[in-house]
Amino acid sequence: MSSKTHTTSPFNSVAKRDYGYHNAQVDEFIDAARQAYETDTGITADTVQAKTFDLVRGGYRTDQVDQVLERLEDALRKAERDDYIATHGQQTWDLKLIGRLEELMGRLERPRTEKFRPATTGVSGYDMDEVDACMARINSHLQDEDHVRLQDVRNVTFSDQKGPHGYDEAQVDAFLQAVIELLVVLD
Repeated sequence: MSSKTHTTSPFNSVAKRDYGYHNAQVDEFIDAARQAYETDTGITADTVQAKTFDLVRGGYRTDQVDQVLERLEDALRKAERDDYIATHGQQTWDLKLIGRLEELMGRLERPRTEKFRPATTGVSGYDMDEVDACMARINSHLQDEDHVRLQDVRNVTFSDQKGPHGYDEAQVDAFLQAVIELLVVLD
């Protein structure tokens, strides 16, 4: 008969009537991630970034879980960067970063209202003016003119805008994720 030690969760639960992340799903993922991280087997920053949990009444507070996952993702991205440099060398890493930065800057330098494809007619997209303002701040940061905090990029929200007056949400989200990944490894 096996005995499993029970550890206290680092997460608080929301009130029984409110929604939070499914406790068992979070606990299972955190335990598996911890084990994989400690043994250096099979967890990547992309795995953590893509992880989702069901929302249930009385679940864990989403902000607390998200903060832990963001710290784990950042640690893994930095470890992946260090492994890449150890394997391929600093110069190869620098060239890869320059290529990534040039790719991002190409989109940032597009004219206002043309940085991303418009949302499909009848489908909600992100408000173009708000997205363009965010992109201007990111552009200034990448050109060392201003500072944008990683949390500001992670937590940015945009108003809904229907159809061709809004940007395609998936495209904007993918771009912001690429910016986050770049900021993490530059830190």
